[in-house]
Amino acid sequence: MSRLYYEPEPEPTQALTESAPTPTPAPTTLQYLEKVAKLVPSEVVAGYIALVGFVGALGNEGARVWLYWAVFALCLVLTPLYLNKQAVPDRPKRNHLILSTVAFVVWAYAISGAVLLPDWHEAAVASIVLVVFSLVSGLIPLDR
Repeated sequence: MSRLYYEPEPEPTQALTESAPTPTPAPTTLQYLEKVAKLVPSEVVAGYIALVGFVGALGNEGARVWLYWAVFALCLVLTPLYLNKQAVPDRPKRNHLILSTVAFVVWAYAISGAVLLPDWHEAAVASIVLVVFSLVSGLIPLDR
């Protein structure tokens, strides 16, 4: 099973006629939820949560700020690299990698925005952005 979501392909028995092509079936709710779930780079987010927790345990507050940002940068770079490695060869992945990287940023802001951007973080805004991104990201085609 691939870590990336691939749009369902039409049944091979559905032949195209000369007069009108067979319409693409509408995605089911389960397919939509699977797509949204696979857009979240869950392995990277889990690692990020663990690393942020370790950094928070440091006694040196000055080092903490730098390490929070270093962990964020590391996971931001690892998100597309990791998912690219998980992709099925010769299948579209560009949009998935872009959306998943943006999803990581949204999740990181929701999880640790208060320590990364203390003057700009609002828990309610982070929650709203997280929900809106989850709803909208499922509408973006991943066939590129």
